[in-house]
Amino acid sequence: MTAYPTALSRGLIGKKGSVSYVTEFRIKEAAFSVEHDPQGRFWNSRWNLHEEVLAQYSLPKRVTITDSTIREGEEAPHVVYSLEDKLRITRLLDEMNVHEIDCGFASINQGHLDFLKALKKEGLRIRKSAIARIDLPDYKKGIDQILEAGADIVLCALYPTPLPGYDWPDYCHRVQDAIHHCKKSGVSTSFWFTCTRWDERYALDLYRAAIDAGANRIKTAGGGVLTVPAYKRLVGLLIGIAGDAAVGIHAHNNYGTATACTLAGVEAGASNVETSVNGLADGAGLAAFEEVVMALTVMYGMDLGIKLEKITELSRLVQEITGIAVQSYKPLVGKSVFLETPDTHIEGILRTRIKGERTRGFIEPGTIGQKMTILFGPSALGGKSVELKAEEMGITLNGE
Repeated sequence: MTAYPTALSRGLIGKKGSVSYVTEFRIKEAAFSVEHDPQGRFWNSRWNLHEEVLAQYSLPKRVTITDSTIREGEEAPHVVYSLEDKLRITRLLDEMNVHEIDCGFASINQGHLDFLKALKKEGLRIRKSAIARIDLPDYKKGIDQILEAGADIVLCALYPTPLPGYDWPDYCHRVQDAIHHCKKSGVSTSFWFTCTRWDERYALDLYRAAIDAGANRIKTAGGGVLTVPAYKRLVGLLIGIAGDAAVGIHAHNNYGTATACTLAGVEAGASNVETSVNGLADGAGLAAFEEVVMALTVMYGMDLGIKLEKITELSRLVQEITGIAVQSYKPLVGKSVFLETPDTHIEGILRTRIKGERTRGFIEPGTIGQKMTILFGPSALGGKSVELKAEEMGITLNGE
């Protein structure tokens, strides 16, 4: 019999001559060694908390969420919001203490501009960000339009539009001119472009130009084409350029890596992330609000200040308004996520209930406004789950 050092150090395994033997073995302790949330809402695996893992992080002191369900969501095929739809979603985001909302291309899109103006009248706490296309001829007029409509943040966006007579330094100067124009009004200024497609040398030049001009934040855009290590490196490079400015993330989900890349970016020091409820966006979608918020909360131990218990309500509101239902097994908010059918899962849930212990599922469903449902199907008929359900109901079963 093999003697395991960890067990030996705890006095669980003894030796007699050359033979090791088990003196005591606590299977529940060995099989469920986790860190519980003090409020009993969820648990975190201690594998996440190993010093070798934590040593890889450069976590920011605070992370803010910019939600893009309005702009990115309406870029999804067949989604058309009314103004009242947009306000219903934003009011709930505000009630949940989400930090910022992306109001869209208000410098060129009348519907986006009208939404920004309507939010100004609402008097909500949530900060309003709007995008100005600075590759267009009259971009300063567009910036002024955004400012007049009450934006708290102007996001200067450069797209690779060929401009007659422009050399490379002219594009860098245009970025700086746009940011200087924003800052005359004292508004917070951000800068992004689709950097993941660009030659690295030119991309970093543009970010340096933005920082030199006094941008408060520089952000990635796109990102659905990078591996997780590549994304983390990108954010690390931006951290090195940013100085006192913030670095933000906007990662698409082309290959199903949006949430992973977003979390990797935070590990590298990014302090602002863009999300969309249910991952709703054009193409394969954007990093999902519910996934990013809960991963940062549970696995990274961050208090974002967001009301988690409203997450499912928010997801279902967006599904109702857009007519786009999420898959039943969509992480966290899918209808089947907390509908348990395997015998081993049901057995664990029932043992926990009967003994009044803390949750053994990855999260207490009520934490995000979900509920647990047990479904006795074919996979539940071979083990202890039926017997335990009867015990919970106070019923004694005979052998038959």
